[in-house]
Amino acid sequence: MKKINYEEINIQKIAVHPFYRMMKVYLYFVDGVLVDTGPSVQRRNLIRAFRSWDIRQVAITHCHEDHIGMLQWVANNFSVNIYSHTKAVPTLNKQVKIPWYRGLLSSHRYDSKVIPYPDTIQTSKFEFLPIETPGHSSDHVCLLEPNKGWLFSGDFYVTPYPKVFSKGESIASYIDSLQKLGQYNFKTVLCAHEGVVPNGKEMMERKLDYLQSTRYKVIQLHQKGYTDKEIIKFMFPEKVKLELMSFGSFTRLNFIRSCYQE
Repeated sequence: MKKINYEEINIQKIAVHPFYRMMKVYLYFVDGVLVDTGPSVQRRNLIRAFRSWDIRQVAITHCHEDHIGMLQWVANNFSVNIYSHTKAVPTLNKQVKIPWYRGLLSSHRYDSKVIPYPDTIQTSKFEFLPIETPGHSSDHVCLLEPNKGWLFSGDFYVTPYPKVFSKGESIASYIDSLQKLGQYNFKTVLCAHEGVVPNGKEMMERKLDYLQSTRYKVIQLHQKGYTDKEIIKFMFPEKVKLELMSFGSFTRLNFIRSCYQE
């Protein structure tokens, strides 16, 4: 666990799992607002961090376990407003069944009285604008602080050149959301798995260009009669670590199918 500061933002960097230290998650706290809560498997370390912060509002970027695992603890120990996308509210306010490997990162029970995002989240110093950004998930939200040029991007960025998707990811939605983000004025991306990206808008533009060009190439190969296996071999011949690390939840097959099925 490592504490980092960027401008007025406190950042907590931690492994998603004590025995799975290759992948990190970054939690952001600024002027009373906590962006995501991290995995409950890191409960002991995160409680220590949370107790050092005066948390008054919680912004959930999306309903995946490494982002909501400690939500119930925060709700029980702080007097907070908790916001999420409207689609995520029912899930976060009831018990849900999740695959066993995702349960490694979180408990299954949420009863946190989550409410939908308001038009803006106000603090004494800042104003955060929630922007619906489906792609990684249908309930994904980024948070923009327009005066500072900060974009808290959850899992929307991660890499400008993805080669694997989960089944819930949509390349068409990514492209639409990236085009929407291009209309906003921001500079720095604060990513949940890559940390601070100073040239964030430029990298988002690269991601948009990459997804559009890659989708076009995959569609062309599919229309020529190439099989999924042949397209993967042609486009992404090297295995991707995340395929193994996610127990097959993220795959190249999911990525190429998203290109031509939508």
